[in-house]
Amino acid sequence: MAQDEATTTIMLIRHAERPEGDEPPFGVDRDGTRCDESLTPVGWQRATALAALLAPDDGEPPTGLVRPRALFASTPRKKDGSKRSLQTISPLADKLGLAVDTDFGRSDVKALAKQVLRTPGPVLISWQREYLPEIVDALGEVDSTPPDPWPEDRFDVIWLLTPSGARGWVFSQLPQRLLPGDRATGI
Repeated sequence: MAQDEATTTIMLIRHAERPEGDEPPFGVDRDGTRCDESLTPVGWQRATALAALLAPDDGEPPTGLVRPRALFASTPRKKDGSKRSLQTISPLADKLGLAVDTDFGRSDVKALAKQVLRTPGPVLISWQREYLPEIVDALGEVDSTPPDPWPEDRFDVIWLLTPSGARGWVFSQLPQRLLPGDRATGI
């Protein structure tokens, strides 16, 4: 797939922490109401910290990261479906005054990639972990293969795709290092 000249850096993240079964911590909506398809309180902490990381009040994000100009999250499923991808970047969207494009279902990776490649960047994609390697594949040629599968226990990594001229993308990973327990390495 050809990369639009306007597309710059593409950042991909997995949604933040989710509930694990029927034991606490439970998922909660932004207003604190229990919802098993929402982020846990720690997930909301990560979402808020991501907003500060990618759109700091005092300048530009850390080296390697860029302030996004477009945001994508998978379509929140019907009434009782997962809202986590959207919730993860909602604080950032609010801070930047950007709408989040939720036009694509979690498995609509080819259509998502096509739209992302037409979108002036930088772009941030928040998605379910199972589909992130597939999204990277759909974006075109990459200089190295991203880890697949994305581990179940990792919420703390940002994948970066930066243009490599006519040859596609350069893939790299940055640890978020936002919350206690976050690892200092990529996947």
